[in-house]
Amino acid sequence: MVKLIPLILLLSVVVSLPACESRLFTIHKIDVQQGNAIEAEKVDQLKVGMDKNQVKFLMGSPLITDVFHPDRWDYIYFLIPDYGTTERYHLSIFFEGDKVVEVRKNNIPAAEQPSSSSASDAQEQS
Repeated sequence: MVKLIPLILLLSVVVSLPACESRLFTIHKIDVQQGNAIEAEKVDQLKVGMDKNQVKFLMGSPLITDVFHPDRWDYIYFLIPDYGTTERYHLSIFFEGDKVVEVRKNNIPAAEQPSSSSASDAQEQS
C-alpha cells in the first residue's frame, strides 16, 4: 500500500497539469472600461450639419473638450479585458459655430446591417 502512494501522487500531478494551461489557477482580473461608450449605431446617425445639442443628445457629453479648441469634441473609449486584446475607439467631431462640419472615426467598428432577407420580409409585410 505504501508503494502505491508515490504512484497515486504522480498520476494526480499528470492529470492536473492540463489545468495549468487554462486560467483555472490564475489571478482573477476584471474588465476595465474607461471613457464614453461609443456605439456604432449612434455614430452612423451623426451627420454633417447637426447642432451641438443634437450631438450631445445622441452621443452624450464628450470626454474631452479642449479649452484651446472649443469647436472639437473627442469621445474616447478603452476596454482592457481581463484576458485578450485591448480595444480603443476614438471619435472626433469638429464644429464651425454650432454645426458639425466633420466627423473622424478611428477604430470604430461598423454597425451591423440587418440581413437582406429580413429587410425584404419587412418590405413584403408593408
